Amino acid sequence: MRLFVVLSVCIAVSSAYPNLVDLAAANNATKLVALLNSAGLADILKDPSQGPFTLLAPSDAAFGKIPDSDLQALKADNAKLQEVLKYHVMKGEIFEWDLLNHEVISSLNGHSIRVYVRNSMAGQSTYFNQAKVVISELQASNGVLYLIDEVLNMPEGTIDDILLNPDYNINSFMDFVKSAGLTQVFNRTTGNRYTMFVPTMYRGHYINLSQDSNNNTLLNNVASVVQADIEAEDGVVHIISHVLIPSTLSPTGIGGIVG
Repeated sequence: MRLFVVLSVCIAVSSAYPNLVDLAAANNATKLVALLNSAGLADILKDPSQGPFTLLAPSDAAFGKIPDSDLQALKADNAKLQEVLKYHVMKGEIFEWDLLNHEVISSLNGHSIRVYVRNSMAGQSTYFNQAKVVISELQASNGVLYLIDEVLNMPEGTIDDILLNPDYNINSFMDFVKSAGLTQVFNRTTGNRYTMFVPTMYRGHYINLSQDSNNNTLLNNVASVVQADIEAEDGVVHIISHVLIPSTLSPTGIGGIVG
């Protein structure tokens, strides 16, 4: 009898929560719900027998940052749409106390997601890749939901793959990587992860971060970030405007030349 009572209480508590899809709709993530329906994934995230899941739900405002033409193109390619949406889902329930700073977790479709936990006087902030958590640990009947302020950037292969992608016009940097014998180092999906500023990486040297008068980030006071947060399976790539020269190679200290 006691076991029956405990089971009854657990079932009653679980059923008191909405499923992940309804929970997202009730928390300013209606555009995500529309895409889940369009991709044929909504029923999976409603079905308690399929979970539990952790859903990283971009808010409606997050989707508003994406050009409408890009969203329409995504919706026209159902396979790609499913991949993007599955990247926002993880198997199992992940709570804030489970998350470690600089941890890498795996999405439902097997890609890497970076975790950053930052503590300040204002409190704790949690990030998944470039997206900040706006509301955390919303409980659903079949999992837990985090409302985030950006649509996650999916990994575009390894760092090597990104360097060779003609869309970024940085493939000449791959020649230096090959000459240094580092091709295999940046072509892994497991093991060490790297942050690469293209152009350049030099082991053991500090990179100074500052801001100009317009609050733009500068590296070593000369290099600005042209494109940030290009996700890779083995790290992240930032395209910068100058080559960074280590102090041991430059008589004037760490500086930069136009790249």
